[in-house]
Amino acid sequence: MSQGLRLSRRSGVVAAGALLLLCGLFAMGRPWATSDNDRYRSALRHLRVASGDLEMDVLRERMGLRTLHGTDAEDFAALRARADALRVFPSFLSDMDRRTMNAALDIFVGALDESAALLARARAADAKGAKEEADAAVQALLENTASSRADRVINTYLALFERTQASNERSRIVFFVVSLSLVAYVLVVMVRLSSATSDLASLNSDLERRVDERTRALSAANGELRANEARKAAILEASPDGILLLDEGGGLLELNPAAQRTFQLQATDVVGRNFLALALPASLPEGARKRVLSAARDTAPGHATRLESPCLRTDGSTFPAELTIARVPGEGPPRFTAFVRDITERKAVERMKNEFISTVSHELRTPLTSIRGSLGLLEGGIMGDLPPQALDMVRIARTNTERLIRLINDILDLEKMEAGKLELKVVTLECSELVDATFAGVRGMADSAGVSLHGEVTDSPQVKGDRDRLIQVLTNLVSNAVKFSPQGASVTVRVEVEAGSQVRFSVVDQGPGISAEQRARLFGRFQQLDSSDTRSKGGTGLGLAISQAIVEQHGSRIGVESEEGHGSTFTFTLEAVKPAPVAVSPFVPEDPSRYDVLVTTADAELATRMRGLLADEGYRVLSATSLIEAAKHLDEALPDALVVDMQLPDGQALDWVRRLREQPRTHELPVLAVSGRSDNGEGVPYWVDWMPRPLEESRLLKSLRYATRQPGQARVLVVDDDASTRRTLCAQMERLGVQVFEAADGESAVELARETTPDLIVLDVGLPRLDGFEVVDILRQGKGRATPLIVFTGRDLTRMDERQLTLGITRHFTKSRASEEELVSSVRDLLNGLLARKAHPS
Repeated sequence: MSQGLRLSRRSGVVAAGALLLLCGLFAMGRPWATSDNDRYRSALRHLRVASGDLEMDVLRERMGLRTLHGTDAEDFAALRARADALRVFPSFLSDMDRRTMNAALDIFVGALDESAALLARARAADAKGAKEEADAAVQALLENTASSRADRVINTYLALFERTQASNERSRIVFFVVSLSLVAYVLVVMVRLSSATSDLASLNSDLERRVDERTRALSAANGELRANEARKAAILEASPDGILLLDEGGGLLELNPAAQRTFQLQATDVVGRNFLALALPASLPEGARKRVLSAARDTAPGHATRLESPCLRTDGSTFPAELTIARVPGEGPPRFTAFVRDITERKAVERMKNEFISTVSHELRTPLTSIRGSLGLLEGGIMGDLPPQALDMVRIARTNTERLIRLINDILDLEKMEAGKLELKVVTLECSELVDATFAGVRGMADSAGVSLHGEVTDSPQVKGDRDRLIQVLTNLVSNAVKFSPQGASVTVRVEVEAGSQVRFSVVDQGPGISAEQRARLFGRFQQLDSSDTRSKGGTGLGLAISQAIVEQHGSRIGVESEEGHGSTFTFTLEAVKPAPVAVSPFVPEDPSRYDVLVTTADAELATRMRGLLADEGYRVLSATSLIEAAKHLDEALPDALVVDMQLPDGQALDWVRRLREQPRTHELPVLAVSGRSDNGEGVPYWVDWMPRPLEESRLLKSLRYATRQPGQARVLVVDDDASTRRTLCAQMERLGVQVFEAADGESAVELARETTPDLIVLDVGLPRLDGFEVVDILRQGKGRATPLIVFTGRDLTRMDERQLTLGITRHFTKSRASEEELVSSVRDLLNGLLARKAHPS
């Protein structure tokens, strides 16, 4: 074997010669030196950058910004010098290639000269004030830029370089083929030297196989990766929403075409700039700006934060946008993706929807309210006694009118809740009072159905919430329980305090129960348990949906526990209120108690209506359901006014009032009578007013106002910090024959209002010590809550301001727009007959 491996001298010489020839061929075929190419390409890039900088400075100069490099003739000359320096070409370019490059450089120099001329023309036009001519010159400069010609020079050179390189590569291939032949010869010699290395050959074969498999696997992975990248790029390109990639500091890294269209900008102009400084308008309130910043800073990996904010386009216009900021998961520096959606059309649709709802509210509810009132008057006998059949028809019409009004109110309430525009009037509430008010509203329905109502309130808890809305929830739940309970059954409302300072409300019935399938759709819109129940029980199918929305706005949810055949229990929880000491501001005088009104009626619906109405007007309401109970109230403490229903079950109210008039203690007690007929009180001198049913709320409030006011002429409190304005207003008031009180600041106004109880307040807003808003807030807590108010101010009030500046009947005037006749006319209207009254009505 050693002889077979021995190499002859001739073979060695030939192999050595082949190796020397191979080295010579590779030396001849090696690539040329790259220093000239690198130097020349660097000079071309510098030319391109300098051209771009010059054009950016022209644009900055046009926009009034500070230039960075300059746009003078010397700058253009410097660019020409750079171009001329590039006429010294690398040695590997042929003569034809050199002529091509000279032509490309000539075009660039020509474009540069043309740009200099256009800039000079724009400056000359600006000097003459010809803005349109200047804009046209700048526009022509930007459309035919020198930088694009520089790009053409670069592209021309690269094409020539690639062509030369390709020619060189062909030569190298020829050299390589020859070298390969020589290598084959050398390999043959080497194989003869290692003919006994079959194991090594087998190993090499296995290694080559593995390399090939690995190469194919890598190729497949690279292909899949490229396909994924292509798909992602296509998604970004096709997305209708703007998508932007941000770094940790908010710098813009990438953006898709939709973002460029939305913000009206080019990616090359904004990459690297701060997105929030670029996209958020300067007029955005600091709080809203901080919310956007915190959304980008505090979003956890894999999570997203969505918010709405106005955004700014490059032309200075703004648009409403929905921003979704998500943190990109992964290693390395934090990256964020911002999705920007222009919601201008959505806002327009929402505005149209609100306008439609407002139209529905006005055009349907207004006539329906008039119809309901007219039918109520007919049912109450205002036109005399109606035949029984006619009275039944009127009652049916009134009932269905109320049903239609409730349906419209439910739909509008649901729309408000879904739009997030339902405002809650959150106050501290007694749970027992909520249950009583609910029972008062549904007791008539329960009595008709033969269902008894029971309330179980433990520990007298208090909660915070909107009284009317919570009563609406309980009324919906209790009325549903009554509707689906058999005759003789009971409905129980339980209120109990749970661990964790929660108050649980439970409505328990003995109805047929609710199946699991029915519970799944119980709180949907217009949902009824089945069609037969819809026909027999009635209802719109909106009550539970509205109740759920109200409870959710209070921070809870309505739960249902039910088993078919064993009744149902609806529950929700509210946060319990812990009594806290009330701090009294040292500069606000202590407020005496409100006016007490004793309401005596056995009609639970009327009592609930009057309690809510009078409580909203600032009165403290005492209730009695019989003459005996009313007499006990009078023995304990004398109220400021007495409201008596003439239809009491335990005696003649007229005789009882006559006896009150005969007693010195109650002789001057103001009494208001409520009767089903309008003529019962004629000729009876015991009343402040005699009000027929249906009760007219404005008349009741007007009569109570007369009954509780102090005797004497009409009193007007004028509050303004400007002395001349006060004198003018006082003179106008005194001409009307009223007694005028003046206050120059808010604290004095509060003191005078509590001491004198004015019939009207004329109030400025900008006051020292306490401003107009604070004065109104304080008066709302006491007897002044129902006092008529004229807000007479020099500032323009928003709708929110007007709502806050409201007591009783309130009118708002701007000093620079309201005439004297308008102001005096409003004073006459709001005093409403008091100008002729000199003493307390008796």
